[in-house]
Formats: sequence, structure tokens, C-alpha cells
Amino acid sequence: MKLASLLLSAALLIAPPALLAAEPRFDSATARAQYHAMVGELAALRDQPALAASEFLKALDEVPDPGLAMRAAALSLAAHDEPLARRATRRWMQLDPSSADAREASARLALRAGDRGETLQLCEAIVRARAPALDEGFRAVAILLSQESEHRDDALAVMEQLRRKWPDSAAALHSQGMLAMRFNDLALAEKAARDALKITPDARDTQLLLAAVMVRQNRLADADAVMAALLKGSKEPAELRMAYARLLLEADHPVEARRQFEAVLAAKSDSAEARYAAALVAVQQEDYAAAETHLKKLLGHELLGQAAAFYLGRVAEARKQPQQAMDWYAQVTRGDLAIDAVVRRARLLAKSGKLDEGRSAMQQLREQIPQLAPRFYLAEAEMLVDANRLPEALQLYQRALAERPDDPELLYGLSLVHDRMGQGDAAEADLRRILKGNPDDSRALNALGYMITEHGSRYDEARKLIARALELTPDDAAVIDSMGWVEYQLGHLQDARTLLEKAFGKARDPEIAAHLGEVLWRLGDQGAARTLWQDALKRDPEHKVLRQTVERLDRK
Repeated sequence: MKLASLLLSAALLIAPPALLAAEPRFDSATARAQYHAMVGELAALRDQPALAASEFLKALDEVPDPGLAMRAAALSLAAHDEPLARRATRRWMQLDPSSADAREASARLALRAGDRGETLQLCEAIVRARAPALDEGFRAVAILLSQESEHRDDALAVMEQLRRKWPDSAAALHSQGMLAMRFNDLALAEKAARDALKITPDARDTQLLLAAVMVRQNRLADADAVMAALLKGSKEPAELRMAYARLLLEADHPVEARRQFEAVLAAKSDSAEARYAAALVAVQQEDYAAAETHLKKLLGHELLGQAAAFYLGRVAEARKQPQQAMDWYAQVTRGDLAIDAVVRRARLLAKSGKLDEGRSAMQQLREQIPQLAPRFYLAEAEMLVDANRLPEALQLYQRALAERPDDPELLYGLSLVHDRMGQGDAAEADLRRILKGNPDDSRALNALGYMITEHGSRYDEARKLIARALELTPDDAAVIDSMGWVEYQLGHLQDARTLLEKAFGKARDPEIAAHLGEVLWRLGDQGAARTLWQDALKRDPEHKVLRQTVERLDRK
């Protein structure tokens, strides 16, 4: 590099943005392009992606380089400047017409802009670029469109127009069914799958798609019939059953999924994948004996042995066997679950009276893995809360937030401590601070709504907060419970009962049991309430909210 170029590079690295306002004079297009590219890189380093993208586009005016166009597109996308990104991706496509990445980025941006015509044109190009393997092209389009859930109607309309261009293509219909299911248009998904099967009756993927639609519609008998026909002629029944079981799990049908895993094991007892999946479902269903049997058979497995030891620890915890749980966790020394095992072992140490030892483990982890420090602060603070050393927990959270201001996990933990200490205003402020950074934080919305319900009479405000959380996470048992509880406070007893029964069906949590029992009691069904509470107390005899509810109502 010439001396002048070196000096220019150094000047750009130290110059403040104001010094770059006046562009120097250059003798060639290449020199001007280099200047704008270097200014762009400087802006990117200073976290100014929109300015950086604009500079790269100026460089493109001088030198038609696909690499510069790709860089401009990436930076404008990072800046969430979609008009600028459309300019950059169009230029990228002009310079590199064969680039699949440029075409797909352009298609997504056109869809976001509501430009169905350009989106269709680009999606058609994506399909044709995969010829003769059109099924791969249609699948790529379905995956691309499925990522734009905020533009559902436009995406489905584009896919319908694309399907009409290939009216005899089973692949087009299959991809339309995939997209429709992704957007929960189950009627369209079923029609597309059935129409595809008229063209290719033996297409396994499409039969699985039809079964998946039926599972999502809770038509399990129909789905079983589809799978039975598919299994009859299959050379790989275990693989099909595993695929079906995953569909059932995704649709929250664990009992039926477990039957499929067990059927795989009956035919193929060495299937580690099926055994591990069956064990995890058994843990979820609290069938600890079956879970333990499966997991112990996996202990020597090269890939799953460590995970088996971890979940044997979880089983021992659930059985109130802390020493056995700690022994299992101590065996988990590598893999994704190793840190979880250390944290869980430390918490058990703290609960067994060795609080200082548990805290020390978390302090060591903060030093060893500083990027995960908030997680270890949370674990240590929870130990202090469990030991009822709330002032120390408060100090620890404050120290952690001094290092990681506005960390949502730390703020959420801090809010719980403030609430436990009777500092409701501070707890509410913590949660609102989370929502200021992310108004769609479902957990914070739910916690704030529930807190307001418990500590005041602002039930309408609480209901709005919880309703928004329910929109964001409609299957979350804790959020459903909160909505049921606020409906109860508003006097809507039947609505409350429906919601709380749904929540309890998803998670047999003692607090949900307390709430549902109270609603049943107020509705006059004291016998059902007592039965529910007695069962919950057998499982969690020390749960504070449950015990207080039973003592308050059962003495009346």
C-alpha cells in the first residue's frame, strides 16, 4: 500500500465523524471507492450501520463490486433500514445475478414492503434456479416466506399465485401446505396436502404433512389412520414413528408421543434416540421409575451418557433425594448440560446447609466464564432467597446490575426480591424497566399483571397486561393461571374456572392448584376443592401459597 493510503487509513481510524463531512478529492473512481469503503468500515466499527451502508453504496457508484453490495445489504439490514436494504440488495442482484442469498434477501424485503408483485417474481426465480429439482425450490420459498409471520396474508397470497403457475406440481401444493400450517391456516394446509396426494399418492412427506395437520386439529384418530397406512408399506417404520412422535410432542400430546417411542423400542431396543426421548417424556409425566430405567441404560452411550446422568439427577431431585442428585450431577463434566449440572449441584448444597460452598461455586464460575456472569449471579441470589437472606440477595442483584445494567433476567430476579421484602413499588418499577427495554416481554407483562392483581384493586389494568402476555405466549400455563386469577378477582367465576382448569392441565403447579381450588370453593364445590388441595399438598406439602389458601378457606 502507498504511504498516502496508509496515512489516510490511520486518519480515518482516529478521526471523529465531523472530520469526514468534507470528502477529499481523488484522481480515480477506485480511490473514491476505497475512501467510501473505509468510511463505511469506520461507521460500522462505531455501531452506525445505516451510515456504513450508505457509504458502501457510494463506493458501489464508483466500483461495481458484488462484495461491497453484500456488505451494504448486511449493514442496512442490521440498521433495520428496509428502504436502504432494498436498494442494496437490488444492486447486489444486478452485480451477481446468480447469488441465491441476494435473491432471497430481496424477496423478504419486498414482502415486508407489501410488494406482492416483486415478491412473486423473486420467488419464481428462486424456484426456477433450482430446476430441475423444483421441489427444492418450492421448499426454499416456503421456508423463506414462513419467516415473515407479520406479513402472513401477503406470504400466503404469494404462495397461492406461485402454485397457480405450476398447477400440476405436487411440490408446489406440498410447500403451500407447509406454509399454511406454519401460519395456522389448518383448513388450507389440509386441502393443499390432500390435493398434492391426488398427484403423488405415495409421497411420504406429504402424508406426514397431512398427519401433522390432523394432530394440530386434535384429530388424533384420523392422524393415527394416516400413519398406520404409511407404516404398513414402510421399510423404515422406526424412523416414521419417531417423526410422528415429534409431531405429537410439538402439538402437546406427550402421552401419545410416548406410545410411539415405546413402540420403536419394542421393535428396536438399541434405539438410543427413542429411549432418550421416552425418558424425557416420562420425566415430564412424573413417571420417575420408567425414566430412571431408560436413563440408566443410556449411561454408557457416547453421545447421550452425560445427558442421562444429568436427568437422573433431576429424577433424584424430584424424589427428594438431594445427595443422590448431587452425585449424578457431579458425573456431568462435559457437554451442553455441564454448567446446568454445576449450578443445580450448588443450589442443592446451599439447601442442605452448605450455603457458603454453593455460593463459592457460583463465584468461581463468574471468574471462569464471565460472559455468563448474570446467570451465576441469579443462581447465587436464588440461594440467598431460599435461605431467607433477602437483604443480601438484594445487595447481590444491585452489584450484578452495576456490571450489567438493564439485564432483564437480573431485573426480574430483583423484582421478586423487592416483592418478597414488601417493597411493591420497587418491584413494579423493576418490571416496568424491563418493559421499557422490551414492551413485548411476556414474562414481565405477566408478572406485573399478577403483582398488581395480588397487591391492589387495579384489576382492569392487570387484565390488560396479562391479556397482552397471553397474546404473546398463549400456551404458557403461568400466564393462563394469571388470567384466570384476575378473572376471579373481577367476579367472573365461570371464566376463571375454565382458564384455571386449562392451566392446571398444562402444569400441575401447586399455586395453580391453590387458585383453582379457591374458585371451586367459591362456586360451592368444596368437595372438589378439598380433593384438589389434598393431592397438591401430598406433592408439595410446604408450598406457602397452597397452605395459606387451604388454611384460610378450610377453617370457614
